[in-house]
Formats: sequence, structure tokens, C-alpha cells
Amino acid sequence: QQDNDVVEKWLSFKFPNKRDFDNLVEHEVVERGQFTAWMGEQEHRRRRDGFKLTDPRYNERQTLSEVNHCIYCHERDTDSCSKGMRNKKTNTFKLDPLGVTTTGCPLEEKISEMHLVKRNGDNIGALAIIIIDNPMCPGTGHRICNECMKGCIYQKTDPVNIPQIETNVLTDVLFMPYGFEIYSLLTRWNPLNVKRPYMLPYNGKNALVVGLGPAGYTMSHYLLNEGFGVAAIDALKLEPLPVELTGDETHAPLPIVDFKDLYEDLDKRILAGFGGVAEYGITVRWDKNFLKVIYLTLQRRAAFRAYGGVRFGGTLTIDDAWDMGFDHICVASGAGQPTIIDLKNNLIRGIRKASDFLMGLQLTGAAKASSLANLQVRLPAGVIGGGLTAIDTATELMAYYPVQVEKILERYETLSNVYGEQVVRNRYDQEETIILDEFLTHGKVIRAERQRAEAEGELPDFQPLIDEWGGVTLFYRKGMRDAPAYRQNHEEIHEALQEGIALSEGMSPKSALADEYGHLNGVEFEKLALEDGKWVKEGVITVPLRNLYIAAGTSPNTIYQSEYPDTFVMDKWFFQRYEPELQDGTVKLVAMHDEAAPKLGKPAPLTSYQKDGKFISFYGDNHPVYAGNVVKAMASAKDGYPYVVDLFAKELQQLNPAEQPQRDAALQNLFATLDDSFNATIVAINRLTPTIIEVVVKAPLAAQKFHPGQFYRLQNYEAYAPVVEGTSLAAEGLALTGAEVDTEKGTISLITLEMGSSSRLCATWKVGDPLIVMGVTGTPTDIPTGQTVLLIGGGLGNAVLFSIGKALRAAGNRVIYFAGYKYNQDVFKVEDVEAAADVIIWAVDNTPGVTPIQSNRPQDKSFVGNILEAMIAYGKGELGEQTISLADVDHLVVIGSDRMMAAVKDARFNVLKPYLTKAHHAIGSINSPMQCMMKGICAQCLCKHVDAETGKEFFVYSCYNQDQDLDKVDFPNLNARLRQNSVQEKLSNLWLDYLLEKQKETVVN
Repeated sequence: QQDNDVVEKWLSFKFPNKRDFDNLVEHEVVERGQFTAWMGEQEHRRRRDGFKLTDPRYNERQTLSEVNHCIYCHERDTDSCSKGMRNKKTNTFKLDPLGVTTTGCPLEEKISEMHLVKRNGDNIGALAIIIIDNPMCPGTGHRICNECMKGCIYQKTDPVNIPQIETNVLTDVLFMPYGFEIYSLLTRWNPLNVKRPYMLPYNGKNALVVGLGPAGYTMSHYLLNEGFGVAAIDALKLEPLPVELTGDETHAPLPIVDFKDLYEDLDKRILAGFGGVAEYGITVRWDKNFLKVIYLTLQRRAAFRAYGGVRFGGTLTIDDAWDMGFDHICVASGAGQPTIIDLKNNLIRGIRKASDFLMGLQLTGAAKASSLANLQVRLPAGVIGGGLTAIDTATELMAYYPVQVEKILERYETLSNVYGEQVVRNRYDQEETIILDEFLTHGKVIRAERQRAEAEGELPDFQPLIDEWGGVTLFYRKGMRDAPAYRQNHEEIHEALQEGIALSEGMSPKSALADEYGHLNGVEFEKLALEDGKWVKEGVITVPLRNLYIAAGTSPNTIYQSEYPDTFVMDKWFFQRYEPELQDGTVKLVAMHDEAAPKLGKPAPLTSYQKDGKFISFYGDNHPVYAGNVVKAMASAKDGYPYVVDLFAKELQQLNPAEQPQRDAALQNLFATLDDSFNATIVAINRLTPTIIEVVVKAPLAAQKFHPGQFYRLQNYEAYAPVVEGTSLAAEGLALTGAEVDTEKGTISLITLEMGSSSRLCATWKVGDPLIVMGVTGTPTDIPTGQTVLLIGGGLGNAVLFSIGKALRAAGNRVIYFAGYKYNQDVFKVEDVEAAADVIIWAVDNTPGVTPIQSNRPQDKSFVGNILEAMIAYGKGELGEQTISLADVDHLVVIGSDRMMAAVKDARFNVLKPYLTKAHHAIGSINSPMQCMMKGICAQCLCKHVDAETGKEFFVYSCYNQDQDLDKVDFPNLNARLRQNSVQEKLSNLWLDYLLEKQKETVVN
């Protein structure tokens, strides 16, 4: 036994284990109250501390052991890792025991050949072989894809760990002197790539790539190498890379001698936004420095530009693209709206979508110690789902909780020392104080464990503490062996169990339960048991949970079709896919209905769009053949780009080399136009009141697209944000309407109330600063004609009504406007309010020393009291002559705080009923919590509606349509969801006070 212990980890004594497809994941079954769960065996648990890279990858010796495990099947044309396990008689692919089709690598990477060259010690040669089929290979490999392992010739024993080998080949080259430059060169010049050994010069054709996730960045690469000019847009914020690395029109990029100079710790790196779901959806199990490799490789290309904060269908439409000079559009916009499960009391406070959590953690930046982002998590926590997103959500919840409570404790103690503990605590109500103390108590325990571990020279062990506080449990309605994660990537379940999560099968959620404050307190599950191969009901149990995250899948992102319904032909949730056929010199589109899987169905990347010789293609999660994971998305680009090239084959054959300078100049002119149209900069910052700031930005195309009622997502760049006391002054995304838009100057006035840390940061920005102004988003407010319209605005809500009121009057409506404010000093832009209405009733709350707001026009009135009291007084005739009677109102628009809108909703059927006597339609501009504002990607903005007649509950994406039927909005639920991060938000607000004071001290000194 002693000898066995010595050689246990020797690779010479490592033998492939037999595979039991029914037991691919080692686990133990533990009791968790009324249910059982899978958990990792104690001896295999792995300690995790925060958001550094959790998997250091194989070393060289381990990698070569896997290489030697390969039997180099390509020599016999049986390399099923690449080509799939083919049934040559039926021309189909075999199924593994789990029912998964073994199609092999979707890219058909030359894996066996690469292994052979790697075995012979030629890393650069091995990488060149990979790049033939997988030029963006930093985006694949270890902890990303495993279709190659599923297809490996070894089916009854452990397969070759091909992803580890692929990633090792890449990193061995990257960490050579000038290794990044070698990789970058091979993407442009690869003598092993017989089909395209070198990139072509610019051919005069321009492609717009929509989305910079795996499909989008791969498509960009292929089209660039074919000579196309490529502009890629993404609605996410794309952080800039240092110009000395990218180069510009006047300077070549500095060569990168040592890749370590480019490498960043994952828990400290700037969240660049590049990579789409690879950035915000995949966890730190994967080294996201690889995204930087791809981003920089593309950014160095002279024929490439990338623009963040540009929403397809909002900032830019199809017709805009043609007008700008694009010849083709490639839609790679990824996954869309998350699935809403049937759950009673769904989305009470404490229930969120997994996509919301992962985006807040990994894109907004809550995981970073340096961030002001707020993402509040309580234990015990649960996750609903059986896919990799559910697994990732569970592991990241476990990792985030210690980070969260430590950050809260550290900031709380610092602020208590500076301002006094009672000053800090006075900000919180009773429930918030309970939650705060819960976090502080746990933070002290986490700190003590960290100190113990440091003293003993080991990693802290947070797993027992998390378990003691309730832990993180993933619930799946069927058996774990039926779960997509088990069938497609069981290795990730194995890794997740090592981190301490629990997996409970046969648990179907039925109802969410709330505590006395309206916060999630537990979930009722229907417990199921497996009998004779079927899952049968066993009874209902209640599981204590403080947070629940739903990972029940997504639909394709076809938002453009929702906004412009006559654009594409649909095939259920996807765009209908078409193969092109050349008939009499013209392209005919043929709809495909074959099997939707790589290598089984035709790529058919074209949509139904065909206009004036222009076409639109689609890729990645948008495409039914390639939806599902990163490597399939990249395969969609590999399989699809030849179709795009073929559309222009005749013209490209006639290119005149002598006209290359003119073509290059035209491309630079296009990019100059795009820079001016898409890039946003601050032209003015104006303080309107002690608590309201106006930011005027130049963003020409975003300004042109604005319609009254719509809004934008405003953010500064982390790369340019000051860092004070270790905290980056980067704002979370702010949802702000265009209070005033000048399309001739290309400027937008964005007005914000300084409530939280992000809105208060606006005042610290400088004229000339670049910003992200994503949009427009939301839906234009419905403007009736020839009606009497009542506008009700509270505080900052009045800024939204400027453009709405002007549009209403221009459409021949009579407008009566009640403008309410807390204090006299809160009134701003009086001229704009007056331009929005025929009659204004100014109202200011009755506070000590208050005086009525001065009205400038004879028909306007002024009142001291809240806005409802003002409406009653006006209705009674107490304010004098009624130029417009409330009894004539046909349409009502209310914008303000959720409490004010709720009060108006109720008052219309009570105290205002005697005056609003005519049947009218009432809408409210709903201020849901928001994050992505991309019309349904993260789902943070979901607003609960209740049909008054049937009692049926349903949900509306407020960032898709902010104007909602006032009588259907569940305002108590909205109020609760607005408070979902309140403990952190209040602490962050005071923390910003502290930072700004420190910043002043630094300037003075």
C-alpha cells in the first residue's frame, strides 16, 4: 500500500478507467432535510476562494500523457473525435448510451494530426494545424467544449482529454517569446491552410456583423481573411484596448514580447464585454485572458472595427446599414429571452433569472473587490435547471457569497470608523438591518477562516460555512442522469460537486413563499420518485430558500423581428433558414427543413431577406443547426462564411488590382462615418438642481433614432474611470430617457436624479469623455390624435414627459399636465414643461417653509400639496378656471416613482373617480430594475402584471416596453423588486461619499 501511495500520481502508472454511463459522476447521496441530494465526496472536495482562475489546466507532462493515449486514428480515417462516429451503411452518426449523437468536433478540427505533431515536439506546427479549422481556438478547448471527447474512439474507457491538449498547444506557443505574435500571424498567414493560406487585400465589400460573441468574432475573422471590410456591433459595452497594443492610423502596434505582460488575474481584469456569452455567461473555470487574445487579434486588423453600445434594431436598422454602404449583414446576436417557468408567486423579491445573476456578476462586475456594482445574495440559495447555466450559477453563488459579505464587512467597518456606526445604520429600515447584520456576522466568520488559513499556509475552506448557512442546491425536475449537463458535459457536474454544491433530482417547483417583508423565504416542491422508469408524484415539501435562480433555457434572439414584424420569415422561434440556388444568374432562396444539427442538416445560413440584391445571414444561437454552445456557434461561422463569399463571387472575380488604393480609401471613409455615428462623447454637464444632473452627449445615430418615451443605457468606461482607494468609479448601466434630442447637432440631453452611486458618478465625468449610450431601447410612447391627454409627472419623471408632451400637442391633442415636485428647488427646465402642455398645474409637497411654484402663463396653476391633492383641488374648481376639464380626459400617462404611480392607479377608482368621469386609457412608464436593457437578455426588468378580471399573472419586459397598462401592473411586486439590492446600494452610496472625499484630499495634496 505504501508503494501504491508513492506512485499514485505518477503518470507512468495511470491507466484509463472504465466508463459506466449510468455513473459518470462520482458522488455521495446526502440527506438535506426532507430531500436527498448528490454531493461531492469529501476527499475530492476542492477549496475555492473568489474569482481567480479555478482550473490551472494540465502541465506539460500530463498533456503528453494524453497525447500518448491517442492512437492517431486519422491514418485509418477513423478519427471519430473530428469526424464523428459514422455509420457508413446508413450515412448517419451513432448514438452513445446516453442517446447523444456522436458527431465529433463541430469544426472538424484535425485533432489526430495535431496530436501527432505535438508528440513530435513541434508546438507551432501543432497550433498551425488547429488554426486551419479553428482559427479562433483561444475560444475553445479546456472547460469550453467536449464534443471531441464524446466522439473519441475510446467509448468504454476514459477518452483522450483533447480539450486539455488543444489548450496546451495554444498556451505553449503564447508563452514563447513573441508567442502572441506567432498566433496572430498564423490567423492571417498559415501555409498549412491550403484553402486560404494568407489573408486577401480589401475587396471593396463591407459586412456588418451583429454581435461579438463566439459566432460573431469567428465570422469577422473569416470575412477579414477573404478581403471584406468588417464592422462589428454589440449592444454590450466594449471596453477599449490600449492603443499601443492595437495600433492606429499613424502608429503600428508594439509587438508583445512576453504574453505575461498581456495576462491579467481574472478577479482583477477589466470586464471588456467582448465575447458576448463567453464573457458574461461562462465562469472563471475558463481563462478569459483568451478573449483578450481574440479581441486584440481582431482589433489589429486594418479592415476591422468594433463598436459597443450599438443595438441592432435600435441604434441601427437594416436600411441604415445599406445606406451606410454595407453589402451584407451577418446576424450573430446570440440567445434571447430566458424561459419563465410556471411558479406561483414567481419573481417575488429573492427570485431572479440565472442570466441576470451571471451578467451582474461577470459583466457589471459585482464579483470584483474594486467594483461599485450591487448584487445581493442570501443563503440558503437554490437554482432551478439541469443545464450548464444552472451548474455555473450554483458554483458562482457559492463563490460569490464570501466575496460579497467580506466586501460589505470591510466597507461597513471603514465607514463606521469615518462617520460613526450609527450614521451607517440609520440608513436602513428594519428588514434591511436584519439582512445587514446577517451579512456582517457571516463576513466576520469568513474573515476568521481566511486568517486561520493564512496562518497555516493553506487555502481557506469556505464550504462548511456555506453549508452551515444553508448552502447552494440545484433542483432538477427529473433525474440528474436525464439532465442536459449530465448527458452533454458530465465533467462540469463533477467539477461543480468538488466545489461543494448540492444537486437534488426529482424536485419540481410549484410555489414561492414569502416572509413578513415580502422576501422569498421558501419554495414548495413537488417531490418525485422514479418508479418503473417513470417519475411519479410523492408529495409536496417546503424547502427553506432565501434566493432562487431560474436557469430553464432561453429562446433565440430574434428581437429585430419583434420590432419589425415583416422583415423575416420565421420557423417557430428561429428565423427560417435557406440554402441559395443560382438560377439564370440570380439567387433563389430554398427553405430547409432537414435535421437541425451540425453535419446532419445543411448550414443554410441565409434568412428570407432578399432586397435589391442584398441578403442577411444568421449564425450561432440564432441558428437552429448551431444553437447550444460556443464551439457550435464558431462552427456556424466556419460553415457559413463561404456562402457569403459566394454571393459576391462574380464581382470579386472582376476586381482591378490597380484600384486598390481607391478601395482602401473608401473603407477608411466608411470607418470615419461609423466612428462619428456610433461613438458617444460628453459635450456638456449641467447641474439643474441640487440633486439633478444633465449630461449632454453627442451620439448622432442614437439621437436620430429617438422617439418620445424611449430611453438609453448610459455607462462610462472602466478603462478610463478613476480608481480611488482601490475602487473603480465605473457606473452600472443607467436607464435614462432623451429629455431633449437635437438631430441636427446629433446631441441627446440625458437627465438623472442623484439617488445611488452610479447616478451620482455622472457629476464627476468631464466634457470630452467617451461614454456608452446604448439605444434607443424601449418602445415609443403611443401618441393618439385629437384627444384630451392628462400627463402626470413626479420629480425626475417630468424629464420623460418633455418629449411626450410636445409630440402629443404636435399631433393635435389637448394636454393638461400635473407636474409634481418634493421641493421648490427640484423644478428644472420650466420652458420644456410649458412646451409640453396647454395647461400646467404645478404641485410642490407641503413641507416647512414651502412656497408655491411660480407659474409664468395665465392658464397655468400652482398648488401646495401632493399631486393627487392637486388633481382633486383642480377637479373641484378650487384653483380657478379650468381651461381643460378632467372630465374630458381620454388618455392618461403617468411617470414617476412606483409609489406615486400606484397611488394614481388606485385614486382613479376612488378619490379621482368623480372628476375622471370619461372612459380613458391609463399607462405608466414603468421603472423596473434594469441591467442589459437589450429587450430581454438578462430579464432583470421583468414586471409582474395581473389581469383584473381573470386574476391571471403574466410578465412584461420593461426594457422592451416601458409603457404599460397602469391597471395591470403589480406595483407591490415592482416596489419589492426595486429593493432587491437595497442593503448593498445604501452602503455603496455612502462608500461613494467616502471615495469622493478621499479623491478631493488627493487633489488638494
